[in-house]
Amino acid sequence: MTGALPKTENRKPKTVLFCLLCLLLLAPACGKKMTPYAPDRVLPAPVREFRLTQAGSALVVSWLLPRENLLGQPLTQVQGCRVYRAAAKGMPPEALGAADFVLYADIDLAYPQRGEVQGEAMLFRDRELTPGHRYYYRVAAYDQDGYLGGWSKTLSHAWGWLPLAPRELKAVPGDKIVALSWSPVTALNDGSPIRDLAGYVIYRLSGAGSWIRVTPAPVVANNFQDVAVLNDVEYTYKIQAVRRVGAEVLASLDSPTQKAMPEKRTPPPPVQNVLAVATSQGVELRWEESPVPDAAGYRVYRRSSGEEKHTLLTPDLAKKPYFVDARVNRGQTYHYYVTAVDDSPRANESLPSEAASITY
Repeated sequence: MTGALPKTENRKPKTVLFCLLCLLLLAPACGKKMTPYAPDRVLPAPVREFRLTQAGSALVVSWLLPRENLLGQPLTQVQGCRVYRAAAKGMPPEALGAADFVLYADIDLAYPQRGEVQGEAMLFRDRELTPGHRYYYRVAAYDQDGYLGGWSKTLSHAWGWLPLAPRELKAVPGDKIVALSWSPVTALNDGSPIRDLAGYVIYRLSGAGSWIRVTPAPVVANNFQDVAVLNDVEYTYKIQAVRRVGAEVLASLDSPTQKAMPEKRTPPPPVQNVLAVATSQGVELRWEESPVPDAAGYRVYRRSSGEEKHTLLTPDLAKKPYFVDARVNRGQTYHYYVTAVDDSPRANESLPSEAASITY
């Protein structure tokens, strides 16, 4: 009996169906690979020490780069920061939403074209400002794939016409004091009268240091006496006028600078109780030591009978309160007085002591 042949023609449809199913399953893996969204563990945390200040004709946004990611772990990648800005006229802060903020500056750490980068510190100056508006800023750092990290808080500042810069600044030095004066500021940059002047801010510079603000609050008068100075140190001063805009202030541009060096001008008191005694070596003079702590020494002057003027006997200061005049003649009458000199660069000299006369 001949066996039945296998029906191979019945297997073809099943084989084709199996191949089609395999192709459908493999198709997604053969397409273009999609970039996955960066997980939170690698996104930067908010920037640090976010600040907004006014400097001249600009609002300055500054901050420090984050050191951690959003999970508090050390940050391993940060490519740059983006500054977002919103502007409003007569709109309270709570009326602004996320949609009101627009990307204003993209600062790439490798090519910071619109900002300034110094180590961890970043800074952006906004000069595109219109008087009568309030400007709002927030910043976020982004990673190497461009994903933004955590947002900074939102800071805002009102903007208006600046006061005119103070003029005719004068700085007159004295003994541990500098007297400053300047012309009053009465107008804004647009020529309109200033009605909300808060006063004047004084800045001082010494040596290779930085400018420091002399007073914490604006000075109302157009003069000031700076007593927090040292003698024989040169100081440079500049003044700004400030106006109030709501709860904030706007400062003018800097005034021209002026230099001053305080110096001691008060001489020591006159020397007391000068005595002249004839000895075998000449005329010996003694007096009380000067009571001031900065006395550098003494000058001794002599005039003989018949002379009109006294002659200095000590071109080099006498360091102790006595002196021997060996250049004297028998029978001659001499008149002496002594002065004290301090150790300042001016070498301030006291008034003459009472005269001591002797016939040798």
